[in-house]
Amino acid sequence: MKIEKGNYLFRIIMILITAGLIAFAFIHSSMTADDSGAESAATMGVLQSILNSLGIDFELTDHIVRKIAHFTEYTAIGIMLMNTAYSFNKSRPYLFFPHILFAGLFTAVIDEAIQLNVPGRAGLITDVLLDFLGVITGIIVMFVILIIYKVIRKKRR
Repeated sequence: MKIEKGNYLFRIIMILITAGLIAFAFIHSSMTADDSGAESAATMGVLQSILNSLGIDFELTDHIVRKIAHFTEYTAIGIMLMNTAYSFNKSRPYLFFPHILFAGLFTAVIDEAIQLNVPGRAGLITDVLLDFLGVITGIIVMFVILIIYKVIRKKRR
């Protein structure tokens, strides 16, 4: 696999943002059950207010909010892993798919393993699968965006 020479600043920024998102996930996994529960409750209150203001009659639960958080967090990680791959090879970032998938799965496994050592928390295989689905979704979303970007850029030339 060929790594293109290019904008090193862009590459460094992508790596740092990706690492920051992974650190964010790990920090949240290391929170105690009480702290995590309080954060989820606050988030649930905000989301419920938004739904109510939109006239949507749906009652959120702690479980739903936590699962949405897992999926969303790992979708963002998948997007950034894809951006990082793009920073290394703009013409063929898909060459990094195996690496991206492994990094996303490995991150999800470590994230849940961290929770095994936190009082009141549990690492769940279902959360690993949900996290990995988020990574795959993020990769697909970013890949589609990159294709659209290339098509638009090609038409402008």
